Amino acid sequence: MVRTPRTTFLKYCRSCVLPSTKPDLAFDQEGICAACRNFEARPSIDWELRAQEFVETVKQSSAKNPTRWDCIIPVSGGKDSTAQVLKVLEFDLNPLCVTSTTCDLSDIGRANIENIKDLGVDYVEYSPNKVVRRKLNRIGLEEVGDISWPEHVGIFTIPVRAAVAHEVPLIIWGENSQNEYGGPALAATGNVLDRRWLEEFGGLLGMRVSDLQGRLGLSEKDFELYSYPTDERLA
Repeated sequence: MVRTPRTTFLKYCRSCVLPSTKPDLAFDQEGICAACRNFEARPSIDWELRAQEFVETVKQSSAKNPTRWDCIIPVSGGKDSTAQVLKVLEFDLNPLCVTSTTCDLSDIGRANIENIKDLGVDYVEYSPNKVVRRKLNRIGLEEVGDISWPEHVGIFTIPVRAAVAHEVPLIIWGENSQNEYGGPALAATGNVLDRRWLEEFGGLLGMRVSDLQGRLGLSEKDFELYSYPTDERLA
C-alpha cells in the first residue's frame, strides 16, 4: 500500500499577512488572525476603568512592601519601554528601570536608554557574562534555531530577579504578546506574566535552562540570571 503524503498549506492572515507558522496563531472563518481581531476590539476597552484598576494594583503592592520604588519597568531602549516610563511618571510613580543587555545594542537603543535616564528615574543595567552568553547563543542557534535565545529568556528573568533583590513587589511589562501578536484566547486576555507564562510563551522554545547544564562546560551557577527565582524567593 502506497501512502499519499499529506499536503500542508501555508496560510496568511487576509488583513496583516501574518503566517500560520507563527506559534499559537489562530484564524477565524474569514481568514483573519487573532492578532487583528484583538486590535479591532480595542475601541471597546474601558480605558478609564483600566486606569482605576492600575492605580488600585499599585496601592495594593505598595501596602504589601513599601520601598523606595513603586515598581520595576524592564526597559530595552525601544519605543514601548520608553512609553511605559512616561506613563508611570504621569501617575506620579517612582520606577526602578532595569535593562537586560543584548549582545549588540544599537546606537539608537543606547541613546533611547540615556533619554529614559534623563526623565528622572533610577536605572540599573545587567550585563551577563559574555563568555557564557556566546556559548548559550551557539546552543540556541543549533538546538532551536534562535541565536538570541539567552536574550529572549533574560528579558523575562532578569527583571524578576531584580525585583526580588530590591524587594519591589510590582513589575510593569509593556505588553501581553499573546494579545498583541495573536495567541490562545485565555492567554491573550490575561494581565499577569509569571513563571508559567515564561515557560509557555516567553521564548524558551521548548528548551529549558536545566537541560543545558554541563553543555560546553557550563555549570549551574552560569544560569542564575537566566533562571526564574524560586517560589520561596518570590513569596
